[in-house]
Parts: sequence; structure tokens; C-alpha cells
Amino acid sequence: MLFIALVKSLVTILGTGSLRQYRQMLLLVLGLFFTAKDIKMAEDCDYGLMVWDAESTGTLNNAIELLKRKKISLVYINKVKKFLKIKEASDLEKLVSYMSDSAFKKADKKLNLRGKIESFKNEQISLF
Repeated sequence: MLFIALVKSLVTILGTGSLRQYRQMLLLVLGLFFTAKDIKMAEDCDYGLMVWDAESTGTLNNAIELLKRKKISLVYINKVKKFLKIKEASDLEKLVSYMSDSAFKKADKKLNLRGKIESFKNEQISLF
């Protein structure tokens, strides 16, 4: 309901236009907000603790943001009822192995997941 109210408010403020256009605009703004919030949290924290359904790209991206900053995250994978510590690329690969094929494809399209994993691997190789 809140989402619909926000879209209607946008229509009122910005004038006529299709509801679909305003919905897309609002989704973009909300996405930018959550991205900025997640980056700030990753910068400010010392350690991450997450509960993950093996699908959510938001939670997955939080683990990636922490890994980029050389910070450890502990992810509880609800699907298998176990914790996984993420501290390097191989841990991230193990984490995404719990995803269904369709969830992985969605995450790869949205986050460039394969590219990020390869980037982490190359970064580790360059340390030697």
C-alpha cells in the first residue's frame, strides 16, 4: 500500500504520465537508496552477519560489498540451516552454490556475479 501511495504522490507532484513510468522511476530511486545504504553499512561495520534465503540479491550483494573491503561476513543460509563464513572468493563461490539455477541467473544478470567472483579470484592471485 505504501508503494502505491508513493507512486500516486509522484503522479500528483510531477503531473500526467503513465503509472508504469512513475513506478519505474520510484523503483530506480529506491534501488539507488538501498545501494547507497548497503555501501555505507559495509564501510562502517567491522563484520557482517546475514540471514539469506539463497535467492536474495540484496543480501548477496551485502556479502560482496564486505568482501570488497576485506571484511568477513557470516551468512546463515536458511535453506540448509547452516552458517558460512565469507572471507575470500572460494567462500563466495560456495555460498552461491546453494542458489537454484534460476536464482543464480537472476543474480548474475543483476549483479554481474560471475564477473565479481572472477575479479576476487584475480585479486587474490595478484597478491602472490
